[in-house]
Amino acid sequence: MKLKLFGTDFSVSYPAVAFLCLAVISDKIGNILICLISSFLHELGHIFAMKTKGVRIESVAFNIGDVIIKADSSSLSYLSEIFISSAGVTVNFLLAIIFYLLFRFSEVTIFYTFFVSNLAIGIFNLLPVRFLDGGDILRLIFNRFFSQKSTEIILTTLTIIFMLPILITGLIFLFNSSYNYSLLFAAIYLICTFVSKEFKNVS
Repeated sequence: MKLKLFGTDFSVSYPAVAFLCLAVISDKIGNILICLISSFLHELGHIFAMKTKGVRIESVAFNIGDVIIKADSSSLSYLSEIFISSAGVTVNFLLAIIFYLLFRFSEVTIFYTFFVSNLAIGIFNLLPVRFLDGGDILRLIFNRFFSQKSTEIILTTLTIIFMLPILITGLIFLFNSSYNYSLLFAAIYLICTFVSKEFKNVS
């Protein structure tokens, strides 16, 4: 599915559409849909930050668990790149504060769910892991002090260090609760994303 808007090509893969439809149909509580909305707003934060810095966005592709934004950022300054990389989590944290205050004043459950969702997505994306916002920010910082090869080695090491505890903790939660699989899913997502993108880089 493709759409051209304001000179930018937007596309959604068919597996992503199928997953979205399945999530909406099967998720009776609505938690998955709220997470997807929060993730979408996260990506809008990056896009908005790019637009404010005058970056021309060529295309935005939505896939399952991944959003690929193609843009020319070669002319951006160091601080502008950090601003764009951190824009997504900034949006999530701001929304978390807003929804928490709404929940405190209204006691409406859905506001609390939005609060937890945005807070979790913000924290998750700040992990110092490759291909997450935290990893992108660290790459920008490390590149100012180390060579590109050294930066890649450091980020790969940090990725492995942080992925293993998340995976182990997720397995412990799953065995103890039999239904709390969210942390395990996050760990599997990180591993699959890391492996698939490393494979693409090698090939």
